[in-house]
Amino acid sequence: MADAVPTVFWFDRFDERIGILPVVGELVHTEELNGEDTIEFECRDAPTKGDRLLWKDGNIWREHVVVRTDEPLEGLCSVYAESSLCELLDDFIEEQHLISRTARQALAVALAPTRWTIASCDVSGTAGCVLYHVNALWALRRVTEVWGGEVEPVITVADGRVASRSIRFVERLGSWRGLRFTYGKNMAGCTRTCLEQDVYTALYGFGAGLPVTDEDGRYTGGYRKKLTFGEVNGGDNWVGDEDARLVWGRWNADRTAKVHSFGQVTFSECDDPAKLLTLTRKALVDAVQPKVSYEIDVAALDGGECGLGDEVAVIDSSRSPEWRLKARVVKRVRTIGDAVICRVTIGTVQQVDYAVTSSLAADVAALQDDVAGIDGNLSVATSVQVVESTVTEAIDDLDELADLNF
Repeated sequence: MADAVPTVFWFDRFDERIGILPVVGELVHTEELNGEDTIEFECRDAPTKGDRLLWKDGNIWREHVVVRTDEPLEGLCSVYAESSLCELLDDFIEEQHLISRTARQALAVALAPTRWTIASCDVSGTAGCVLYHVNALWALRRVTEVWGGEVEPVITVADGRVASRSIRFVERLGSWRGLRFTYGKNMAGCTRTCLEQDVYTALYGFGAGLPVTDEDGRYTGGYRKKLTFGEVNGGDNWVGDEDARLVWGRWNADRTAKVHSFGQVTFSECDDPAKLLTLTRKALVDAVQPKVSYEIDVAALDGGECGLGDEVAVIDSSRSPEWRLKARVVKRVRTIGDAVICRVTIGTVQQVDYAVTSSLAADVAALQDDVAGIDGNLSVATSVQVVESTVTEAIDDLDELADLNF
């Protein structure tokens, strides 16, 4: 991108052209994988909430919607705008049961009540989930979580206005560009954050609760033990990483061998042992690395410029033995003015609100199966969508506390 503030084209909420909104000073663009995409700047004119801002980022068109303005009686107006994907918050899905659907089919369901279409979908495999009383943006995020992909909005422009809005759904944004980062002591301008999650060198994987059946295989009501994958994994219901065991394991009682550090993951909607094994192996890749992130100026990277999702080789020489990790650019903040100052976060993606809610709903759904296994009397009508709805309402109630003064 040229070292200059981009031209911001100004439209009202109905896509009618107002003009150009001149930026005073710098424009800050913040973007995260499957998360935040915002711009902030100051201007002399005050746009209205819901107005649309269109600007060109290199060869890519971006569209943002004004969600907040700070307008002092004297001085400049401060504008905060979010990606136009935020309009999906206003589209609603009552109830959709996605069973053995492809990623494209699931994406089509999530976008059905919206004006957005599918630009491309490169995510393979089938999966399932329930979308119950949720907005379309939550549904889109849920699809990315279940089918294991990442989304990118695609804005096309014709005749000076937005011609189409669509979604590109890929397994992984970014690429390997040979970027490397070495973290050492007393490095200025770098913040390292070690998250609270533990490192596991082996994982047990559990799927959906198995139905209670009689000797003839007929369903009798209720659920009991969860699905495992031992039958397709040599009898073991866990998978491990031997290299990680040597680095992150622990000594056994007589200090003669290093043993695994075990964790567990539950995929409450998975009912196929082979698929469960694949999902658990995929989860193990993240579990065997310390959950650490580094916030740095992009100038600290060896190898040149980086984009969102790009992979970076990290050498943390402050640890003994030193950590050698593969991390990704999970957040990028660019301050665009006379020059472009770029600061990135490489490492672990922290769960955002919708992911926390989804995870909590899955845990409660799994608990439903456990309770049913106690006496087999839990009603089959106690379905996942009811659980998800209950949990979502609970999260919403918690969010309302932010408006209170303590």
